[in-house]
Amino acid sequence: MNPLLTCEEVLRFMPDYQESMLAPTRRLRFSLHLKVCPPCRAMLESLQAIPKIFQRAISDDAPVPSTEARSALDAVLARLQASGRLTSRDSGSHVKRCSAHPIPSFVEQAVAAGTADHPLRMMAEAYRAIQAGGGIGMEEPFLPESVLKELPPREKWRWTSTLLHGCSSALLTKDPDTGASLHMILLPPGQRFPDHRHEADEHVLVLSGQVEDSMCYGLAGDWFHQAAGTDHRELQGRGKDVCWTLTRLEDAGVRLSGWRGNLQFIMERAS
Repeated sequence: MNPLLTCEEVLRFMPDYQESMLAPTRRLRFSLHLKVCPPCRAMLESLQAIPKIFQRAISDDAPVPSTEARSALDAVLARLQASGRLTSRDSGSHVKRCSAHPIPSFVEQAVAAGTADHPLRMMAEAYRAIQAGGGIGMEEPFLPESVLKELPPREKWRWTSTLLHGCSSALLTKDPDTGASLHMILLPPGQRFPDHRHEADEHVLVLSGQVEDSMCYGLAGDWFHQAAGTDHRELQGRGKDVCWTLTRLEDAGVRLSGWRGNLQFIMERAS
């Protein structure tokens, strides 16, 4: 057995190392690797500093991450890129248009029966409005008046920038009974949401623009349902226009894959 862990193993075990959860033998091998590997040592130091910076960045009086937080993350990403652990897809896109994705029949049935929760019902109303031609040519995210009346005024939407995702989101409402939440998501052209796993059901309605994953791209009016347990490849804004989506999430949310998942784990433990 090699007494030293590989760089990939060290990256994978960093959350457990910080939580003192590594077995004694593995912790010793981890420590030995750090002594002889400056890049991994610098990576650990950066990750140890990031949670406190992020906590300040996402505090109630700072909804948009600070320059300090962005610089800290940029430093980590640069080290990952330089070490070959972070790769990006070719900027050229060859994916084809997805077939039209209508509202799922079980959602229609729940809305008709009055059993759909508040976020799902509002998504269904927005879907019908788009199918009727609503939102064409609008620069702001389109929602029908019937939905806007049930939400806080636009100027009170609290936007947060998600540093790892390259997008911004605003929590619009949350159902007190089911815990499901409704979010407005802004995905600029070329910005990407990394590989992730859906811990619970997710519904996404494209309001405007285009969004693509590794298989196909969708347009305004497309409704995508990701079941719990689904592994989803990287998403990115497509074309020249900002992509707006209305997204319903259940409490469990999504779990990022790879090294981003490790960082997500660290942030959750630090919160």
